[in-house]
Amino acid sequence: MRSWPFFFTARFFVLFAVASSMLIALQFFRPTGLLVPVGVDLFLLFFAVLDYFIGPSPTNIEIDRPIPYPLAVDRSNDIHLEISNTTGRPVSLIVKDDFPEKCLPRMLPIRSVVGPGSGTRLMYKLRPLERGDGEFGNIYFWLKGRLGLVWKRGSSEASCTTKLYPGLALIEQYRLRIRYPSADNPIRALRKTGEGYEFESLREFAVGDDSRLIHWKSSARKGKLILRQNRVERSQNIFLVLDAGRMMTARVSGKTKLDHSLNAALLLAYSALELGDAVGVMVVGREVQAFVPPAKTPGHFGRILDATYALPPRMEEPRFYRALSTVFTKLRRRSLIVIFTDLIDERASEGLMRYGLGLVPRHLPVVVAMSDTEVAEIADGIPETTQDLYRRGVAAEMLDRRERLLARLKSVGIPVVDTPAERMASDVLDRYLEIKTRHRL
Repeated sequence: MRSWPFFFTARFFVLFAVASSMLIALQFFRPTGLLVPVGVDLFLLFFAVLDYFIGPSPTNIEIDRPIPYPLAVDRSNDIHLEISNTTGRPVSLIVKDDFPEKCLPRMLPIRSVVGPGSGTRLMYKLRPLERGDGEFGNIYFWLKGRLGLVWKRGSSEASCTTKLYPGLALIEQYRLRIRYPSADNPIRALRKTGEGYEFESLREFAVGDDSRLIHWKSSARKGKLILRQNRVERSQNIFLVLDAGRMMTARVSGKTKLDHSLNAALLLAYSALELGDAVGVMVVGREVQAFVPPAKTPGHFGRILDATYALPPRMEEPRFYRALSTVFTKLRRRSLIVIFTDLIDERASEGLMRYGLGLVPRHLPVVVAMSDTEVAEIADGIPETTQDLYRRGVAAEMLDRRERLLARLKSVGIPVVDTPAERMASDVLDRYLEIKTRHRL
């Protein structure tokens, strides 16, 4: 559509079809009357050309696309189009937006009748499939002529770049669970007073309270029993290390392993910040690609998003010795260090083994390893051809190497979260909550 300055409307084609049917009928019954339908067709074409020139000008239509916020990957986002019509009369429009690649639109193109003046707003849905920077182009529209025979093409300059953030759909799913936990939710224990070791407040003793929490000095001063209320420790350090090396380029369920790890890391970061902990992030390839020191200041989660949302996995070996030595020198305070990686390649994991041990006992490292269900299915499958047999052997060898690496980590006291991609975020969050409630940090 974009290459033509106009195209005919359905009304034109209906009238043209009626005239053409007259042409066929007259060919059988009155051959000398063929000039009548031909003349009608030419007359119709003349009025279509006239409609193109006398119709409203596309220059009198302006369309803007304000996007004041980043878009969330894997979630439908509302995209609003603001239209200004200075033709002085209502016009019929077909609007088509030039949205970023690897996005799924809904409700496009938009057909609408727009009244004169400004203030008309149209909306469509856009679901980004991959994180990064999204490039919007111009907005294209077609304006119906006054006779209703042609659509005239126009465009509005609206090129812009917006951020496509990962993990927000997952956070939205867990947000209410984190902020308003139910009675059977482990997050509730972290928000309850009267538990933990960190002082919260004092109150008068009531029947059923734990007598071990009586504050005797305050009780003696006030002449009645006063209870000390504690809470699970806040302001602890949570540091997330993401492997962005070659093993994380593999795709599981349509996304790279780094994408799955980043989604889980962002959910953990959001949850920890909500619970009062300080969170930092590091992304590791051959070099340290991003480093955000632990903090819990307002807007810190946005800084974590900005530092990580567009980082791709690269075909290079991760140098864990650089990352973990940096962690050791910069994190003076005991921290929970969650390392998201892949444990299939022994050579790439050797640095993790060696330098991960250096974190103990000063810090508490936890390794998150994504299990590949597709590889497991190939290893457990029954081969039907020689190629299937070869693939089964390779898959079984990969799983065997992985099990050996997991066993080595566990044998030296490094906890491991071995989880498939679809459960990674929830399993990592549950392990964090378990560590908090058991006061292991």
